[in-house]
This record gives sequence, structure tokens and C-alpha cells, in this order.
Amino acid sequence: MDFNVARPVWCGLLVLSIGWGNAKQCEAKPPVIQFDMPAVVPAVDSDCIGPTDEITIDLVLSSLIVNATEDEVQATPPVEQLIVRCALRDRFPIIDFAPKTELQSDFASPISITKKDESSDSFGLSVNGNAPPYGAGHLGADDSKKRSDATEFQRHAPMQAVIASGTTDRGHGVYFKFRWTAVQVLEGEKHFQVTFAVPRGWRGGLIDVAVTAAATDQPLFGPPKLKTIASGQFVVATHRQSDPAAAELALRLAQFDRKLAALATRRESSPAHSLADFLRRLLVPDTSSEPQAANWYRRIITDRADPYVDKQIRELPVPVRVAVLDYVDAVRELTTIGDAS
Repeated sequence: MDFNVARPVWCGLLVLSIGWGNAKQCEAKPPVIQFDMPAVVPAVDSDCIGPTDEITIDLVLSSLIVNATEDEVQATPPVEQLIVRCALRDRFPIIDFAPKTELQSDFASPISITKKDESSDSFGLSVNGNAPPYGAGHLGADDSKKRSDATEFQRHAPMQAVIASGTTDRGHGVYFKFRWTAVQVLEGEKHFQVTFAVPRGWRGGLIDVAVTAAATDQPLFGPPKLKTIASGQFVVATHRQSDPAAAELALRLAQFDRKLAALATRRESSPAHSLADFLRRLLVPDTSSEPQAANWYRRIITDRADPYVDKQIRELPVPVRVAVLDYVDAVRELTTIGDAS
């Protein structure tokens, strides 16, 4: 008797565990997205007469989408939208940008709508007679009326913004928002063009670029929501196109930035370098949500931390601190090159 009672309970637990395992296996994994941008771009002078000069900068963003399962066809796009924000670090105002906001529709032509109203009346009478030996006779009558009214017109197809762009930070920054549609994919290269108003003696500077990719997340309960699945931050050095000295400084800055990124990646993947590092992490745990290497690298590149007073940066190994100081000096030389002229 005990065996018969325990058996259904065991089977029920087994079915629930198998169902939960299948649900976890069927859960779709978000794709891996890799972003890339050039480290140095030239700034082209625009024809303008006024107290300031206008420079136009062309930026190119490359996106590579690596699906978790390449052999499966996805019902929804891997990326729903892509947002790019950029601004000149000197906070010079933006004069113009491209591409502009663009509207498209899923329909190739306007929608045609036809309404028809038909009414029909019909009356019929038929009499057949047979009177032998005189013969047979037939008498028939028919009356039919038909009215038809047709109305045809065209309606504009519903539009949606496939590209949205505008200014941010009181006109000192710009954003570009792209949506995945039937005629536009978000993988590959995207070109941006931004025009800044700079002082007469400007020769070079830095552009901060932030990229965010979002996809549709369908929870178990509730409506679908957009979820950030990838992000990236870039520092792009720019210089006047006809200024070889500024171009050399921008290239030097890009080399130091590449060296810092390699050191950050190497320290993140390597074990503890010394007993002091191990004891420091054991006694004073790091509450940051990101790896320590990525943390100090981000603070140097985007947050512009001072390496001479920042505690975390001062605790880095000597070769890393030297690379940080070289990068900071290169940034100062490029951003102040126009002050000496």
C-alpha cells in the first residue's frame, strides 16, 4: 500500500524536473554583438565665414552579430534597435548631422480600399397548361432590377521611424537611433556625419562615442520589452585634415589607447600578481559590478580620472601606471595643441 502511494508522487516530481530542464534548454540566448570604430578620423573644414570655423567629421561604426545558434532561423530580428551617441569632449556646439530622421513603411505602395454596395430585385411568374386535345400552353413573366454603387480610395500606409536623430546636451551632443526593418539591417557598417563649430585655432580633439544595442525580450508573463544586450564606448581622436602635426599626435594617442586596452585585458584574464593583491581582495572585497581591469580602464578613457590622485590607479603595477601616464600626456598634447598657435 505504501508503494502504490509513493509511486505517483515520484512520477510527478520526475515529470516536473524534466519539464523544467527542457524549458531551460529551450530558452533563447541573446546574440553576441561586437562593435568597432576607427581610432583616428580627420576633420574636414567647411566653407563658412564667421567668428568660428566649421569642421565635418565622418564616423563609421561596424557591428558584427554572432548568433548563439547559427543553424536556426530566428522569427524576430536579433537586434531591435541600435542607439549611437557622440559628442566632442571640448563641448563645442553641433551645427549639423546626418543621417536625418527617416520614415518608412512596411508596404511598398499606398493602400487601396474599395467599398461596394449592391442590391438586386427579381420577380418571376410562369404558368404551364395542358388541355388535350387542344394542346398545351406556356405563359411566363420576369422582372429584374439591379443597382450597384462602388467607392474606391487610397489610404497612406502607416509610417514608422527607421532612423531617428537629434541633438542632446543642449546642442553639444547628437544621437542616432536605427531600427531593424525588412529593408534595413543593423549588421555591418553605419556611417555618421557630424559638423561642429570650433574656434579658429582648433587643431585636434577627442570624440566620445557610446553604442547601445537592444532586443525584444519576451517574459513568461506580461508584454514584450526592450532589453539592452550589448554596449560599447569608444574614444576617437580627430585632427584637422591639413595639419600633419596634429595627425601625428592623434595617431600617437590611438597607439597608447590600444596599449592600455591590451594591458586591461591581460590583467583581467591573469591571476593574482602578488600576495599583496590577494590579501587586498580578501580583506577589502571589490563591490563594483564590473571587473577591476575594465573598471580602471573605463575611468581613464571615459571618466577622465586623474592618475596622480586616483587611489585605484596608483595601486596598479608600474608598467601599467607608466602606460596610463603616457596616455594622459598624449590626450593633453592633442587637446591643447591649438592653444600654442
